[in-house]
Amino acid sequence: MKNTIEEIHESLVNGNRQQMVRQIQEYGLYDFWADYKEYLNGLYVNDNAKFQYFTDAAIAYAHITNR
Repeated sequence: MKNTIEEIHESLVNGNRQQMVRQIQEYGLYDFWADYKEYLNGLYVNDNAKFQYFTDAAIAYAHITNR
């Protein structure tokens, strides 16, 4: 079963970054980032919140996977 964007976002918010990386990989790395951007656009009005969550996820992903 594919993880949903919401589940992946909850992992990030709860500090479960290792889990988040596994979920992103299961979701499909190349599909995830564009879908996550759209998810954040629908969830938050504040551009700063969107930016913070997106960059937090991207940096954590790169750090954990050594990319």
